[in-house]
Amino acid sequence: MMTLFRFLLVGVLNTIVGLTITLVCFHMIHTGYWTATAIGNACGIWVSYMLNRRFTFRQEAGGWIYWMRFLIVVSLSYLIAYRLSLWGMHQFLPHLQETGAILIGMILYTVLNYLGQSYWVFRKPVK
Repeated sequence: MMTLFRFLLVGVLNTIVGLTITLVCFHMIHTGYWTATAIGNACGIWVSYMLNRRFTFRQEAGGWIYWMRFLIVVSLSYLIAYRLSLWGMHQFLPHLQETGAILIGMILYTVLNYLGQSYWVFRKPVK
């Protein structure tokens, strides 16, 4: 239960970092929308990886294998969650469509991302 709490806390923090960097890039540095969101999201993902590895899952080992697994889990969680939620909204609640899909997708993404990181990316070795 404590791991889940730490995971959610890291999610809030990396969202704040990513959004802040995006807004600074867009409004102060005038990078443009796509550049600002790419830089902000990349920074948020990096913060998420570092904090989840050390703080949430207390994984001392690092390296490219963990980083690649992390990126795979984040990407698949995003694609599955938002595609599935968009399909579900169109099928069952068409009046909510994209807004409902975004809200449901956020929840589903968080669950899938947590499970993937817990059981594949940062799992503890079996002794």
